[in-house]
Amino acid sequence: MNMRRAAIFLAGLCIMPSLALAQSGTIRGRVTDAAGAPLARASISAEGSGLSATSDDQGRYEIRGLDAGAYTLRVRMLGYQPKTARVVLDQGAVTQDFALTAQPISLSPVDVVVGSRARHTAAEQLAVPVDIFTSEDLTKQGSTETGQILQSLAPSINFPHQSVTDATDIVRPFTLRGLSPDQTLVLVNGWRRHQTALVNTFAYGMGAGSSGADLNAIPSSAIDRIDVLRDGAAAQYGSDAIAGVVNIVLKEGQFTPFLNTSAGRYHTGNYADDGTTVNLNGGWGLNVGRGSLGVFGEFLDRQPTNRAWADIYEDAGTGVADSIVDGKVIVKRNPVPQPNHHWGDGAEKDVMTMANFRLPLNDQGTTELYAFGGYSFRKGTGNAYRRCAVDCASLGGRNWPEIYPLGYLPEFAPQVTDYSAAGGIRTATRGWSIDLGAAYGFNRFDYDLRHTLNVSLGPCLDPAAPCAPGPDSIPGTGDEISNKTSFFAGRLQRDELSVGINAVKPVTLGLPAPVNLAVGAQFRREGYRVASGEPASYIDGNNAAPGGGDARPYSQGFPGFRPQDESDTHRTNVGAYVDLETDLSPKFLTDVAARFENYSDFGSLLTGKLAVRFQPSPQVLVRAAASTGFRAPGLSQSHFSHVSTNVIGGVPTDVLTAPVDAPAAQLFGSKPLREEKSVNLSGGLAFSPNDNVTFTLDVFQIKIDHRILLSATFDDSVTQALLAANGFANISGIQYFTNGIDTRTQGIDLTGSLRMPAGRGTLDWTAAVNYTKNKITRTDPLPAALDSTGASTETGIIDSVTYIGITEERPDWRGTLTGDYNLGRVHALIRGSYYGKFSSAQPGYCDLCRDNYGGKGLFDAELGYRFASIDLSLGVRNLFDTYPDQPKSLTIVDGVNTAKDYNNNFGVFPWAAASPFGYNGRYLYARAEMRLNK
Repeated sequence: MNMRRAAIFLAGLCIMPSLALAQSGTIRGRVTDAAGAPLARASISAEGSGLSATSDDQGRYEIRGLDAGAYTLRVRMLGYQPKTARVVLDQGAVTQDFALTAQPISLSPVDVVVGSRARHTAAEQLAVPVDIFTSEDLTKQGSTETGQILQSLAPSINFPHQSVTDATDIVRPFTLRGLSPDQTLVLVNGWRRHQTALVNTFAYGMGAGSSGADLNAIPSSAIDRIDVLRDGAAAQYGSDAIAGVVNIVLKEGQFTPFLNTSAGRYHTGNYADDGTTVNLNGGWGLNVGRGSLGVFGEFLDRQPTNRAWADIYEDAGTGVADSIVDGKVIVKRNPVPQPNHHWGDGAEKDVMTMANFRLPLNDQGTTELYAFGGYSFRKGTGNAYRRCAVDCASLGGRNWPEIYPLGYLPEFAPQVTDYSAAGGIRTATRGWSIDLGAAYGFNRFDYDLRHTLNVSLGPCLDPAAPCAPGPDSIPGTGDEISNKTSFFAGRLQRDELSVGINAVKPVTLGLPAPVNLAVGAQFRREGYRVASGEPASYIDGNNAAPGGGDARPYSQGFPGFRPQDESDTHRTNVGAYVDLETDLSPKFLTDVAARFENYSDFGSLLTGKLAVRFQPSPQVLVRAAASTGFRAPGLSQSHFSHVSTNVIGGVPTDVLTAPVDAPAAQLFGSKPLREEKSVNLSGGLAFSPNDNVTFTLDVFQIKIDHRILLSATFDDSVTQALLAANGFANISGIQYFTNGIDTRTQGIDLTGSLRMPAGRGTLDWTAAVNYTKNKITRTDPLPAALDSTGASTETGIIDSVTYIGITEERPDWRGTLTGDYNLGRVHALIRGSYYGKFSSAQPGYCDLCRDNYGGKGLFDAELGYRFASIDLSLGVRNLFDTYPDQPKSLTIVDGVNTAKDYNNNFGVFPWAAASPFGYNGRYLYARAEMRLNK
C-alpha cells in the first residue's frame, strides 16, 4: 500500500506537465539603471504564478511557462528601489523592460545581506559566504518548522529532533557549522533576536547547556527571505556570532491578502498513521499614507508521533508480561496499553503573529519611521521515562499503586510565551545614513506537569486528609500536604532591551575608490529569572517509600524548581564598532572592522575582522577572511539551578545543576564563567562560467578557547559522600557550567546551481555539500576534590557522553541535491539529502554507551498546479520511508547489561536518538496557497 501510493505520486509527476503545454507564454525584457547601463542579478517575479527569473550580465531576463492572463511583475535588486509593472499576456511572448533608480542612501542597519554594511547587489559580491533563501524556497520544503526548513536548504545547519529531553522537546534548537545553538547570532530585520529562557540541559546533536533563539516563534508567512552568513562576525555584530549569523528579513510593502494552508501526516511502515499536522498562515500588506503595514499570522496544530516499541518487561495488573516480537504485541497478557513509553514528537499548538511597518516622512524617501514586532504562544507536550506500577529494578520507589495501579508516564505540558518589538527612525543627512532605534524581546517558559506525583507525599490525594508527615517529619503540625497528579513546577523568564545607533557614509580618503565608513554603538540590558514551582512539586513530605525507607521527594519526571533555585538577575553591556570597506582596485575589495564591548559582569574586550575579495574576471571571485570573536556567558549559564532526574545507564539519578557561585558547585571546583574567545579563518572562491551556472567552495576553521558547557555529571560514591557530608541531601550527583574545554572546528562548504531549459519549461538544479569536524584540543583536569582522593571513578571535567556529543553526534558529511521544475501551471520538485555516519552515547548516558550509526539517504518530492488564484501542491518527505539505524549490542564491563539495553531503554526506544533527520518515517502532505484578490 505504501509503495503503491508513492508510485501513484511519481506517475502524476510525469503526467501532469502535459496539462500546461498548450497555453504557456513568455515575458522577457531588460533591466537597466537610470542611465541605461545593464543590471545583472536583478530578481524579476510574476506575482501569483510562482515563477521568477534573474537578469544576466546584459540585464536580460526571461520568464517562461506562464499562462495567458494579467500579471504584476516585480523587480528587486539590492541597492535599488523596487519597481512593478502590470503586464497582459495572451499567448507567445511579451516584452517588459525596467529602468531602476538607485536608492539615494541606504537606510537599513544591515543593508543588503549580513556580512557587510556597504551596499551590494548580490551575495556573490561579498568577501564572506552568505546563503540567501527566499520565501518561495522556504515554502517548497514541505515543513512547518523554520529550523527544519533551513536544515533542508543548508547542509551546514543541523536540526536534530528531540524526544525525552525535558523541555527541549518543545523548543528545538538549531546549530550552524557544528557549534552550539548559542554560538549563532539571530537577527530580525538586522536587530538582535532574543534567546529563549530554556536551558537545553539534555539535547541530542550538540553539547549540553545552551540557550538559542526560537525560530519557530516567527510566523513563516511573515518571512521574505533568510540570509545565512557562514562566517564569524562578532567584530561586526557582537556576542554570539562565532559560527555565523542568521538574518530573517520580514515582508514589507503593499500586497494583496494571501492565505496558505497545509495538512499532512506520517504514513510509515510498522506503525499506525500519526502526527497529523495542520498549518494555517497568511498576511496582508496595507497602504498607510506614504508607507505600509504588513500583518501576518499563523496557527499550527501538530499531533504527536510515537515510535516506541512494546515493553517486554511490563507485567502490571497480572504479573505476566505480554508476548512481544519486534516491538509488537503478539499475545496480550496484562491491561497496560502498549507501547507504554513515548518516543517521538510531542503534541503542539502554536499561535503566532507579526507586523512590519514603514512610513516615509518625505517624498524623497530619505527619512522614515519603522517598527516591527510579534507575539506567539505555544502549548506542547513531552514525556519522561515511565514509572512502573510496583517495582522495576532501577525505578522502584517512584510510584504509589494506590494512585497509579498500572504505573504512569509523566508528561510535560509547558506553555511558552514570546513577544518582541522594535522601532526607530532612519534618515539621510549630509551624506550620512543614520538609524536610531530600540528593540525589546521577552520569552517565558512555564513548566506544567501532568500524570505524575511526588512519592514523598504518600498515597493520599484528598487535600483534607494528607498522609505525609510534612517537611518537619512530625504529623499534625499543619505543614502536611496532600499528593497531586499535576503540578506547576516553576518558570523561566528572559528579556532583553537594546538601544542602538548606526551610521553609514561613503568618504574619500585618498584611495582609488570611496571608503564605506560604518560606525555604531549599542546599549543592551539582559534579564533572567527563575521562579519556583508550587511547594508540592519540590517538597520532601517525609513519607516512607512504598517498599520501605525514605520516599523520593520532588515531582516525578521533572522536579519542581525550589526556592533556593530562584534567581532574578540582569546585566548591561555597551558596544561600539567601526567598519571600513573599499575597492582598492576594480578587482580587489577589502573590509576591516573592529568592535569594543564592555559587560557589567565580566569586563571588556576588543575584536576585529579583515576580509578581502579578489575578482580577476566577471566569472571568478576569490575571498578570504580572518576574525576574532567572543561569546559572553549566558545569564542562564551563570545562574541556572535545578535538580533533574537523569537516567544514567538505566538508573534514575537526581542530579543538581548548580550555579558556579553555589556552595555545592564550589565544593567541586567551580569558577566564575568568563567569555569564550574565538579565531575564525576562512577562504573560498565562486565560479560562474555563464549566467545559468554558479559554483562556490569555502573552507573554514574556528578555534574556540574557554568554551562554556555543562561539566560531567559527578555521581560516583566519592561525590555522593562529599555531598552528604556537606548537607546536600536527596542529591545523587552534581554538575555545573564551566569554561572547561577548547575546541577546533574545520570544514568545507560546496554549493552549485544550474538553470536549464527543459522542454517548454525550466529546471533549476541546486546542490550543497558540507563537511564539518569538531575536535576537543584541551580539557580542564578532574576537580581537585575528586582527584585528590585517589578513589574517584570520575574521569574528567567532561565525560565521554559530552565528548561524543561535541565531536561525533552530528554527521561530518551532509549534502542535498534539489531539482525545481516549472512549466506553465505545473511545478514540481525533487530533492535528495544525505546524512553521514555519526556516533552517540545517548540516551544511555553512560561512559560505555557509545554506539555508531551509518549514513542514510532521503528523498522528497512535490507536485503542484496553479489555478487562477490558488496554487495546490501534493508532496512527500522521506519518500522511501527511511529510518536511522538501531542501537547495536555492545557488552558492558559487567558482562550482563549491554549498551543496547541503555541506548534503547531495554528495547523500548528502537531508533537512534540523535538521528539528524528524526525517526518518524514517511510524511505525506497537501498545501494550498491562495491570493484573495488578484
